[in-house]
Amino acid sequence: MSLAEIIFWFSILSIGIVYGGYFLLCQYIVSYRKLDVRSDPDYEPTISLIIPTWNEENTIKGKLENTLDLEYPKDKLEVLIIDDGSNDKTVEIVKGFIKNHRNFKLLKLKERRGKAVALNRALRYSNGEIIVITDSDSRLNKNILNVSIPYFADQRVGALTGRHVVLGDRDSDMSIIEIEYRNLYHMIRHAESILDSTFIFNGPFTAFRKTLISRIYNDSVADDSEIALRIRQKGYRTIHVDDAIFWEFAASSMQERTKQKYRRAQGLIQLFLRFFKVFFFNRNYGLFGMLIFPIEFFMHVISPFLILLFFLTFFSLHIHVALILLTALLLLSIMSKSRYIIITFLHSQYSCLKGLFTYIFRGPSYSWEKIEGTRRYKQ
Repeated sequence: MSLAEIIFWFSILSIGIVYGGYFLLCQYIVSYRKLDVRSDPDYEPTISLIIPTWNEENTIKGKLENTLDLEYPKDKLEVLIIDDGSNDKTVEIVKGFIKNHRNFKLLKLKERRGKAVALNRALRYSNGEIIVITDSDSRLNKNILNVSIPYFADQRVGALTGRHVVLGDRDSDMSIIEIEYRNLYHMIRHAESILDSTFIFNGPFTAFRKTLISRIYNDSVADDSEIALRIRQKGYRTIHVDDAIFWEFAASSMQERTKQKYRRAQGLIQLFLRFFKVFFFNRNYGLFGMLIFPIEFFMHVISPFLILLFFLTFFSLHIHVALILLTALLLLSIMSKSRYIIITFLHSQYSCLKGLFTYIFRGPSYSWEKIEGTRRYKQ
């Protein structure tokens, strides 16, 4: 067996064992175990809900109206809109809206500094016991605070996130790809929460105790996951609440999806490298340090390289072996659900690889780019 063949089989077996084993473990966990966290429906702390904006004139009014509809005591909820130097009508729209709503406040940066800097400004002015960060291009279920915030009654919980439900034409290829991705994503996040904690949070809904976070890195790209990692480092659990639902459109094209996922991957890789020494196989953090963080590190940093090696060494195989593998892949691709899962997996791996190379050679891109396809709301 040649070196190229050894590399090929090592790559495919490593990916198959890790992904297959972790998927089966997570599926078993969500089927037979429950989240051992106490939720008290009478627990109603004060909340500061932060909405960062940059050139969101086409979606901000709908976001503010959606926020106004949230089922939570108004005297315990303040809404902070932090604008990162918009040069469109975003600020004008917000000013017009907040005139009639005293618990809504506008904060502004004179020039664009990036989402992390904007969030740090908002954190300084927030007064709530619980901080909630939500994106302008998402919409929150009106009961999301009532079903999630009560988990903070359990003093072990430091942060939590919710479940993304895809909006739009659910029969389109882009929506189906995102739905299949999200189904796997949420199953794994829920299982990790049951085992210990998850840190791959959803930006459209991230909630945490204010006392645990005063600021984040100014160059942070995945601010939601950074918050989760910092809080887990302090000994608190960070969990996924499955019935805390928010909505967001899927990207409208594969090009948009690549931009979206690649930037997200870049942010996660930045965090993996920053927190590697803290968590990787650190038994002080229980199953999070010994299992969850190492597996996620493999999936986001190691696995993309193995996929690359897989393709580079494929043609070194004997012709009959290559034909068998191609036939198996073709049969899987014919099955509609399998086809979308394969596309989702390969696209995620490509995004991680691109994100890693970009991070290494160019540094982090912390000024976010809007994905217009996720903003298909009618004002």
